[in-house]
Amino acid sequence: MRKILLIAALLVFVSCSGEAVRRLVPVAEETPDAGNEITDVENSGKTDDDIVPAEETGDSGEVNDQEEPAVNDETPVAPDETPVTDDETPETDDEMPEIPDSEEEPVNDEIPETPDEDEDNEPELPDIEYPECGIAFNGSNCSAAYCHTIDDCCEGDVCVATDGCGGYKVCRSAFFKENFDSYTAGSFPPNSSGWKLKYAGQGQWYQMVTSEQYISPENSMHLLGSKNYNNSAVMTAVLPQVPDVINVEMKMITQGDNVSFSLCTFENEASGKNWGNYDMKVEFADGKLRYQIPEWTAYDILPSYEANVWYKIRLKFNKTSKTVSVWVNDELKVDKQSASFDSISIPNLCLTSDKNDKKVWFDDIFVWGE
Repeated sequence: MRKILLIAALLVFVSCSGEAVRRLVPVAEETPDAGNEITDVENSGKTDDDIVPAEETGDSGEVNDQEEPAVNDETPVAPDETPVTDDETPETDDEMPEIPDSEEEPVNDEIPETPDEDEDNEPELPDIEYPECGIAFNGSNCSAAYCHTIDDCCEGDVCVATDGCGGYKVCRSAFFKENFDSYTAGSFPPNSSGWKLKYAGQGQWYQMVTSEQYISPENSMHLLGSKNYNNSAVMTAVLPQVPDVINVEMKMITQGDNVSFSLCTFENEASGKNWGNYDMKVEFADGKLRYQIPEWTAYDILPSYEANVWYKIRLKFNKTSKTVSVWVNDELKVDKQSASFDSISIPNLCLTSDKNDKKVWFDDIFVWGE
């Protein structure tokens, strides 16, 4: 009887020990292996039907109390706001009209050519060879003398519009040229240059080549007349020739009125007569740009001008037809205006700062005939 009771107690002890072992699982065993299994503790109290395999839930092993998002067809579709790229064609309604064949873009050689806005309106010419230096333009070689700027011409020649070439610009062989760059700044051009100081204005030391202002580097010619002493500053150069049609072009900048350049005549100094006649003058005066021929008859070129601004001025004087033309900054302002005079010699070119106290600078002078 004692043995029977001992065996029964042993069976009860073994049964209780197994249940305890089963319930006392180590912590390491409670953690899902690689996050893919649910532990017995989590499933305790649940039937086999209540446990959903991980494959069906998509659970990664992490417990998430939040509501899981809808999947696949249960997810609401947001409006397509993605910008269309070059390679994508935006979806449009089925009712979008089709483009007729006549409105299709032309292909390759059917594309219309558009004019180049940067091109000048000047005539289109083939490649040309410019004339040899020293050969004067004779009026018949328009194409051969064609140019855009002075850089297209022989050194020292000038590129200008001409009456007889239908709008072409041509290279003119200038027989008188001066840019004052070969002289020493701070001095008057030497006697060998052909320039003479007729009247000293404010004083001889004020009439000088300077690098203070210039168009072509690095010098220009500065003059300053005297208002106090009623004395002009005038410098002259004898022209090597005076053709019947003469052109003078130069650049000028002035502080104010009473400055000019002119075709002029001086009496023989040996006879004691040193005064001059300004036969054909372009001047800044009375706030205007104007010309005079004869000396005391003035005609307006511009109704006003700006002080301290460079102007490019070209004068064309035809002694045979007695007409005058004037360009300002390459724009024709006076076109073959008749001028009344009897006889004009014009052997000199004169640069002047009249009886005032205004500075004036001259640069890039060209004189040529036609």
